[in-house]
Amino acid sequence: MDYIVTLRRLPKPNTSIEILDRQRYFGGTGGNLARAAARLGVKASLASFVGGDFPADYRTALREDGVDTADLRAVRGANTPTAWVFSDPRGNQMAVIDQGPMKEAARFPVLRHSVRDVELVHLATGRPEYYVRVAELAESLGRTIAFDPSQEIHYVYTPRLFRALLSRSKYLFGNEAEIVRAKRLARVTSTEGLLRTTAVVVATLGSRGSAVYTREGRIRIPRIPPRRVVDVTGAGDAYRAGFYAGLARGFDMRRCGILGSAVASFVVEKKGTQSNLPTWPQVLRRARQHASL
Repeated sequence: MDYIVTLRRLPKPNTSIEILDRQRYFGGTGGNLARAAARLGVKASLASFVGGDFPADYRTALREDGVDTADLRAVRGANTPTAWVFSDPRGNQMAVIDQGPMKEAARFPVLRHSVRDVELVHLATGRPEYYVRVAELAESLGRTIAFDPSQEIHYVYTPRLFRALLSRSKYLFGNEAEIVRAKRLARVTSTEGLLRTTAVVVATLGSRGSAVYTREGRIRIPRIPPRRVVDVTGAGDAYRAGFYAGLARGFDMRRCGILGSAVASFVVEKKGTQSNLPTWPQVLRRARQHASL
């Protein structure tokens, strides 16, 4: 779940500031991505450990959009993973994350159905020790792995665990700060250096669009402009959903990136990471208005 709090500015240490607005929304990186991708026609499963307080209406919303929730497991006595996101009008953000039972995932069994039933396994936020076991299973079954540690790359991963997952992954996703951290953990000096271990690096660059790095070179992806910017929370998850919608249809990396930008442009137009998820025809229409697809 996401609690999105709007402030006039992000407070400095040891100061207080009044809240302008706060809202509760369906969220979570995995839920955002799975629901957005499913709405775009991608066969998607969501594997996660949640609390007994996981909202029934959220589970229903996921299922209605086509997400397989067989591996959405409630842990008795635990709280559902929750993010408190603080934003200012300039788009600056801070977040406080409670991973709930996911922070104890290292002691849980691997949710095998969602690995066996898909072609690509997307590893998002969660405990690296658990994801190493997931990656080992995925690798043994010949599944493609995408590694997307998100903000947790800054405080959860050691160099050893990061490299263990990167070495099993075809794709690495991150924003600018996360890619900088990835280079430090991998002990390389350039984004291209990461390609010695993984095949594709997808870097989102905010208002400057995105870039897809492969061993053949760098592909610059333009930003698809939204009608307005209300809340940038969840734009990265939406980008990944669009990228996968292209990948599932056999598109090349450039077109996958353009589709990612198009999906993200819808999500930022309303508050809440799942409040304005587009359909496939809507995404195609907007992408073609601003880029060659």
